Amino acid sequence: MPHVAAAVLEQGSPGARVPVPAAARRVPAPEPIRRPRGTGAGEPWRQAGADLAVFVVLWLAAGAAWHDALTGAGLTAVALAGVGLYRPRLHLSVLDDIPRLLLGIGAVTPLAVWFTLPVATFEAAIVLWPLVVLAAIVPARAFVYAWLYQRRRLLPGDRTLIVGSGDVALRLAEVLRADRAYGIRPIGLVGPPALTAETLPAPLLGHVDDLAGIVALHRPDCVIVAFPGGPDADLIGVIRQWRRSGVTVYVVPRLFELAVPAAGAELVQGIALERMRPDRMRGLYAAAKRAIDVTGAALGLAVAGPILVACAVAVRLESGRAGVLFRQQRIGRDGRPFTILKFRSLTPATDRESQVRWNISTDDRVGPVGRLLRNTSLDELPQLINVLRGDMSLVGPRPERPYFVEQFAHMYGGYADRHRAAAGITGWAQIHGLRGDTSIADRVRYDNYYIENWSVALDLKIMVRTVGALLGLARRWR
Repeated sequence: MPHVAAAVLEQGSPGARVPVPAAARRVPAPEPIRRPRGTGAGEPWRQAGADLAVFVVLWLAAGAAWHDALTGAGLTAVALAGVGLYRPRLHLSVLDDIPRLLLGIGAVTPLAVWFTLPVATFEAAIVLWPLVVLAAIVPARAFVYAWLYQRRRLLPGDRTLIVGSGDVALRLAEVLRADRAYGIRPIGLVGPPALTAETLPAPLLGHVDDLAGIVALHRPDCVIVAFPGGPDADLIGVIRQWRRSGVTVYVVPRLFELAVPAAGAELVQGIALERMRPDRMRGLYAAAKRAIDVTGAALGLAVAGPILVACAVAVRLESGRAGVLFRQQRIGRDGRPFTILKFRSLTPATDRESQVRWNISTDDRVGPVGRLLRNTSLDELPQLINVLRGDMSLVGPRPERPYFVEQFAHMYGGYADRHRAAAGITGWAQIHGLRGDTSIADRVRYDNYYIENWSVALDLKIMVRTVGALLGLARRWR
């Protein structure tokens, strides 16, 4: 039996006469954390501002005009940001920064000097000036780091919840409570009663089963996950919710004693902490994705205009009075319902059939025009209008009907997490062959991978692969 048909039959298929829910369960976006002023959230901006000031002074001292000084300093600061020197960190060290400083300065500074300084020989641009910039920025950063450490010790620190109560969690709580230079203040542990310590370094606030309520009550700035016990899969959904609300999440990697964590991990008295990236579907990232969607949808409608007209005429001739566009309710970002638009390939006998019929690819009622549109995906071109409206994105998880969302949310872990992102016309799962009657569990994994790793480059890759698949070039562009 096909994947999806079997899954639906287990929970109640159309033939089983299971009532259709009025609407899918809506999953609202979590309320964002509003950090008090004076926490470590602004440290990267302070570092960037100090570096920029040093660069401007250097360029002005070399005789550059003020606009050239701003250009050269700005390009160098952008290069340092590109190599990760303005990422939030627990441990600040100029010696650790030197390899990245050499990479960032060496990559951009010669070009910036060549175009901005009034007299710049090739040797000065390539060799001398990068050394001057490095010699100036190292002591400046050492001074800024010393100031930031002192500032951390004078501030309360980020309120931090440690999920776990074993030896690693207790050791982290002890170190972070004793040394305020990390900028983290443990407010409690979550887990079973600790058996190895008579006196806990932080109060035990409850069991992992009560984690959602504990976080909602104490509203921490940070959460450290340190081997709480139980399946890791049980924590994935709540960690995703924390990141969406702005909570900083650190994870102690398993087997960290063997140097398993990546190079970006930070050490707290020999215990590695991996800082998880903030949610990619918020802030500037979301604005960039929306800009790509609007531009791409507008261009797509303009270029595909003649094709849209031809499809509409063909559908009209085949469907008669049924109408050219087929409208159906789907579930989008944060569980919001919207009406999706497609060229009509079949007129359902009843509204219920439209809501609960999974696949019509073998339906004899689909005519030649409808079958051609479905086989070539031309029936989905009107969804570009959904993108312009803001209901959908060009790339994202495929939207589903409320009936099936309700079914799959109970059957597959992580299915509801797909709604962190706007639904898409194409997506990471689709270009890997997961469309139609294929595994929902696999789609969930691919969709959540896409959301966790979203980037402009990934969206462009998916769009190129989609066009390639339509042109029969998918195998060449993998």
